[in-house]
Amino acid sequence: MTPHISGSSLSAQARYTAGTREILEAWLDGTPIRDEYLIVEGGALAGTGVHSYSTRTR
Repeated sequence: MTPHISGSSLSAQARYTAGTREILEAWLDGTPIRDEYLIVEGGALAGTGVHSYSTRTR
């Protein structure tokens, strides 16, 4: 997991780091990851991904 941080402020980078850590700790502990961090779960769109992406093909 390598978030793109070019051109971001130090405070934004600190938020990215905290979010990445939260996601990894939840995954390692086997606890649910917050919906706002999810894009895909179990092969299907989940959390934020449901609202941000479409499963339609062109």
